[in-house]
Amino acid sequence: MERKLKYIINSDFDGKTVKEFLRYNQISTSMVTRLKKLDNGIMLNGERVFVTAKLSEGDILELLTESGEEHSEFIFPTEGKLDIIYEDEDFLAVNKPPYLPVHPSKGHPYDSLANIVVYYYKQKNENFTFRCVNRLDKDTSGVTLIAKNAYAHELMRRLNVENKTDKTYYAIVHGKPEKENGLIDLPIYRPEEATIKRIVDERGKQAKTLYETVKTNNKLSLIKIKLLTGRTHQIRVHFSHIGHPLAGDFLYGDENDGVIARQALHCGELSFIHPINEKQLILTAELPEDMKNIEI
Repeated sequence: MERKLKYIINSDFDGKTVKEFLRYNQISTSMVTRLKKLDNGIMLNGERVFVTAKLSEGDILELLTESGEEHSEFIFPTEGKLDIIYEDEDFLAVNKPPYLPVHPSKGHPYDSLANIVVYYYKQKNENFTFRCVNRLDKDTSGVTLIAKNAYAHELMRRLNVENKTDKTYYAIVHGKPEKENGLIDLPIYRPEEATIKRIVDERGKQAKTLYETVKTNNKLSLIKIKLLTGRTHQIRVHFSHIGHPLAGDFLYGDENDGVIARQALHCGELSFIHPINEKQLILTAELPEDMKNIEI
């Protein structure tokens, strides 16, 4: 789908070049290269220009960050239900149900979130390139953010790297943590390239998980979690390591525990400052029924 960014040049950039303006606005080198290749990628007062062009106060600079011709050609459009939380020109946020993979794979070529999103935009007669910002595991439910153009995706990647996004998860774990509230600060390491499983190990990368116990019956506890870092399987690894694996977790606990048929993990909130319009976004998703129905 087509996406244009429009800027009115102020006095700060009077006499500066387009290249200097793009650098100031954190337009990446790869994005500039993409813009240069498009016939109307960089337009100044309605005319195509090079990045060496000089700007004047009051000029109108337009950048075509998505041409409308690009699309995920290898993702088959599949009809399906989308629980849309939020949508604007740059982002689509959905409440992903459990058991739905985000991307197609050998075992799920046509039944992923990507397939459904591509179909959604095909019905609007819009080409769409699927770019997921916060990929959740297949069995994890909750807020999933998708960038609708390359520029938005790059800006969100930077926010994630700089820890400028806040993620809140809810998990149901076995037992009752010794401390109702606490910080788990333990490094996470991948011991073998051939496995997806992670462990707590001093050779790993720093990982911090802030948690509070919402309710408990001593056998099971509902935990609210803030991720201060974003390591693969961080919540599952940390709680398993302290003796409270997630209910239904086949990899770090016991999937046949009789509590739930998947790991009981849900992304309940994602908040950040919109990197383009600079407004705060708070995206929320209620607990799914299978977690609500567990008696605690």
